Amino acid sequence: MNIGNVLFSPNGRIGQQSFWIGVLIIIGANVLLTWIPLLGFLVWLGLWYVGFCVYGKRLHDIGKSMWIHALVVLVSFVISIIAGVMVGGSIFAMAMSGNGEPDPAAIMSMMGSMAGVFIIPTLLWLGYTIWLGVASGTVGDNRYGAPEGTAPQAAAPAAAPPASNPTVTPASDNNPPPPSA
Repeated sequence: MNIGNVLFSPNGRIGQQSFWIGVLIIIGANVLLTWIPLLGFLVWLGLWYVGFCVYGKRLHDIGKSMWIHALVVLVSFVISIIAGVMVGGSIFAMAMSGNGEPDPAAIMSMMGSMAGVFIIPTLLWLGYTIWLGVASGTVGDNRYGAPEGTAPQAAAPAAAPPASNPTVTPASDNNPPPPSA
């Protein structure tokens, strides 16, 4: 397993073990480095590419297109935007309650929206990651290449034409045929 290829090349296929190692590296980098303001943001941007490489090659291994990963990213992004708008609406409703006291209904609404911001996309990613991590890869070559750790299968050599019988020689005057018994 070439870890540089696993993390930075979007081409080819990777097996389950390489996928889980890549996922652990992505999670570890997110947890450790995103707390550093500027560097964390730059690492986070770079991890988007690494995620597309790792998840995409695993999708390739099970015979699926990398576009499935783009769809999951888009759906989780849309869910987060909708939940964020709901949180903003809850905060606005709480601020407009009028009497200066927090409205319990607005607080509960905001808590539900916050759960949507964090829980729903997290569950989506968790299910997607587990599905990819346990799915069986395509046996042999597929349209994305050979399985990880194997060389591409070469085409079978063409069958050789049947050999002619070298012992038969034409009869001539200098070589009379052997006497028959």
